[in-house]
Parts: sequence; structure tokens; C-alpha cells
Amino acid sequence: MTLKNKTSFFATALSLLLVICSSCGIYSFSGTTISPDIKSMSIQTIENSTGEGPSNLTDIVTTTFKNYYRRNTNLTVIQAEGDLQLAGQIVSFTYSPAAIEREGQQDQASLNRLTLGIQVRFTNTKDPQKDFDRLFTISENFEGDVDITQIPAASITSMTERLVTDVFNKTVADW
Repeated sequence: MTLKNKTSFFATALSLLLVICSSCGIYSFSGTTISPDIKSMSIQTIENSTGEGPSNLTDIVTTTFKNYYRRNTNLTVIQAEGDLQLAGQIVSFTYSPAAIEREGQQDQASLNRLTLGIQVRFTNTKDPQKDFDRLFTISENFEGDVDITQIPAASITSMTERLVTDVFNKTVADW
């Protein structure tokens, strides 16, 4: 095959691939499966009903949700009445021993676990069969000598991002 034929073959193959990927209308390279008739998503403020955690936990969680959906979809994120609707509340922010070790005559936590739980209500106004109300949780372990007030904000943000990824996969990636 000559160089001209190879170039022509690859150009044709690439064009065909692009046509196939764009023709179905619901596939995207971010892994989402959003119907073309869905244009917006409303994300309500995710309130902290536990009274635990940092004072800005509501803001961290809500902002992370909004930013993640803006970054990973073409949906317009609005306050209310979106084609997709996400609401919820923080229902657990607990710090408890994950591993105990005996030191002398005393039991002591060698690891502590922070667990963040969010109850999420998802509504798909175009396809109600995809609606759900479900608890999502994420945990992370910290050394036993780390007090809950010493947990870095970056760790809480990282946990929140992983939890939001789980919710994203359930809502628009159909995982």
C-alpha cells in the first residue's frame, strides 16, 4: 500500500468512527449516557442534618456536586426544575475506631475511620424508571492519634469527590 493509500484509508476509517459515535446521540467520551432531550440538571443544597463535621460541610458537598456535573456533562446546572433533579442530605459524619490495639493495660485505637453518608433523591423527569432514593457512603481511615479536628480539609474534600463520583455514575453513567 502506498503512503497516499494508507493516508486515505486512515482518514476514511476515522471519519466512519466519528459518524458511528455521534449518530447514536446518547454516548459521550466521558462515559455518560444522557438522552439528547435532557438539557438541564437541578442540584438542591445538600444540607447537613447531622450537626457534625466542619461548619462548611454543606457548602463543600453542594459545590462539589455542581462542579462535577458541570465538568463532566453538557447539562446546564440550575437551582430547580431541571430535567434531572438531585436533592439530598448529609445523614452521617462519624469518626470511630476502625482497629484496636492493646497498649499495656489499655485498649487504644490504632486506626480511626471517618464515614460520610449522603441520602440522595434523584428524579429523571424524562424517564421516571431511573428515579431512586438511596444512601451513598464513603469512608477513609486515619492514624489512631489523629483527632477529628485534625483531619485536613483536603481529606474531606477528597472523600466528597469520591462520593460524588459514585452518585454521578449511578445518575448519568448508568453504572
